[in-house]
Amino acid sequence: METMDKKISYRRATLADMDVMTDLLFLLYDGEGLGLSREELLAENDQIFADVNQVFFLAFDGERAVGVSHGSLRREYVNGANDGLKGYLEAIYVLPEYRKNGIASELVKIIERWAARNGCREMASDCLLDNTDSYNFHRKIGYEETERCIFFLKTLDPQEYEVLHVDVQNTV
Repeated sequence: METMDKKISYRRATLADMDVMTDLLFLLYDGEGLGLSREELLAENDQIFADVNQVFFLAFDGERAVGVSHGSLRREYVNGANDGLKGYLEAIYVLPEYRKNGIASELVKIIERWAARNGCREMASDCLLDNTDSYNFHRKIGYEETERCIFFLKTLDPQEYEVLHVDVQNTV
């Protein structure tokens, strides 16, 4: 497929873009099987949009939104990063028919520039262990793997345990 760079435009998302931005992110998160409804994602994006430490950018082919990136500024611990403020690539998604044309790379560069302008010296990201496309993309654009982690969850049945009353004010 030949490059589409000449007709793709990029800009920061506005409140007027909330629906199209949410539609693109829903394709990403639904594809990852995260079980989030579109309505839940829309409500979450609405809250995120009000946070000055987070940003969304969109890629357009004419009037059609074809890609989205979500970045944030983080101060908390991020695997493999140094202490202090760092940028974080929260999400990147490009419609399948527009992939392999540099759109995702450009959306990430825009997030990186935004993070650097906000005082970040490092940029971090993540992907699911079995998402080899995302892993390969990150490696291709210069990200280094810092560590791997598997999260565990166990459902507790309260009837199997004695309920203790804890005085929250006196716990450390």
